[in-house]
Amino acid sequence: MRKYLIYLTIPAMVACGSKEPKPTTLAGRYTNGTDNKVIVISPDAIDTISLNENGLFVHKVNLANPAMLKVRSGRIQTTLYLEPGDSSYFEVDANNADGISFSGSNSELNQNLRSRSKELQNIFRGWRDLFSLNLNEFGLKIDSISKELFQKTDSLKAKSKNFAEMEANRVRYFMLRLRSQYPEYSAYLSGEEFNPDSADYSFFDNVDMNNGEHLSYDEYASLVETYAQLRIQKAQNFKELSSKPAQERLPAIFSMIDSIFTNPKIRDYVKKQYLMEEIQFGEFWKLNDICNNYLAACTTPVYKQEVQSVYNEKLKIAPGNSAPTFTYNDINGKSVSLSDFNGKLVYIDFWATWCGPCRGEIPHLDKLEKDYKGKKIVFVKISLDDDMDAWRKMVTEKKLGGVQLHADGAWSSDAAKNYQIKGIPTFVLIGADGKIINPNAPRPSSEEIRTLLDQELAKI
Repeated sequence: MRKYLIYLTIPAMVACGSKEPKPTTLAGRYTNGTDNKVIVISPDAIDTISLNENGLFVHKVNLANPAMLKVRSGRIQTTLYLEPGDSSYFEVDANNADGISFSGSNSELNQNLRSRSKELQNIFRGWRDLFSLNLNEFGLKIDSISKELFQKTDSLKAKSKNFAEMEANRVRYFMLRLRSQYPEYSAYLSGEEFNPDSADYSFFDNVDMNNGEHLSYDEYASLVETYAQLRIQKAQNFKELSSKPAQERLPAIFSMIDSIFTNPKIRDYVKKQYLMEEIQFGEFWKLNDICNNYLAACTTPVYKQEVQSVYNEKLKIAPGNSAPTFTYNDINGKSVSLSDFNGKLVYIDFWATWCGPCRGEIPHLDKLEKDYKGKKIVFVKISLDDDMDAWRKMVTEKKLGGVQLHADGAWSSDAAKNYQIKGIPTFVLIGADGKIINPNAPRPSSEEIRTLLDQELAKI
């Protein structure tokens, strides 16, 4: 699955038996942000809440058991531990996302949760060193990290047994996730071809892959996805299936998922992930029947809500719709608008200087632009860099051509929002009439792009 995609994930909740729900309050404030809303992900729903003029929001939810709720504004996500009846508050400065402060109920635990999450993130950031170890060295390293993490988890029991239990589960699944990723990442780093049949995944035999309640842990959800992918990759017709369009491929994959998992919630989740991948990065306008069938069969309301919401939003940029307008300054400070290119095809590259795949496409894009010089097509490159100086430096030093723009607000810019950019590089092709031809156009390095451009130029 595409690495840059960030899906909404359902928050962790301890199963403590059936209890009477209690009103629970979560409030927060965002300063220096560009978004005017937040998304709150609770055990049973995904809610979008507007911020007031001071960047404040208040959200009430009924909780029967302790839970971890996620709050997302733009690219900043905050996770908070709440117990039934709690009243928790946090503040975020968008210019210093690491400086989140907590107050109210369980503020100490929430600060601890943030610190521990950063610790796990830092472990994974060292993935090259970790996965370059041989199998024996990797096993010893994992055991050492696990021991240290579980010692810290045990120390939390005195403060909250429920919180300590949730953190222990999270650590366990995080370590299992690393083990599940080792064979493929190790092969990649050593330049070898990954073969799932020859890798040792025997540890999966000791993991319950049908625990619907534990999908509440992001780490377990990721483990389930990896397990599903491995099983599907081992299918005899996998290569043939991979080459088929989504309309044919997804029903076959959904059938495999039904045979792999017995828990309905697990099935719903894994199918949702495959479907969301296609909605976000594929020819989503051809998935109406697939989406309707999923929504009809899905028994997990929050997954249905997510798919329906994302699909309806995505249809706003389906082929044939008017392309969202934008106006940004180019590298020389000149104001440039999409309307300036009426009567020409517009091939847009959403990219950033730090993005490896984006940089890899630059030579192909330069060649494409050179070969189509003088034709009714313009190549527009929109940077989503947070660091504008890094963009200026690279464009200038590399002498990058085309129309070079920087989107004010980067990922929170109007262009990124209106074109629903979830991963980069993303290419968009707009017709001479200002309408979208393909919101997920082929990359410059692909074989399909020249055929598509030639076909559309012939219509002008």
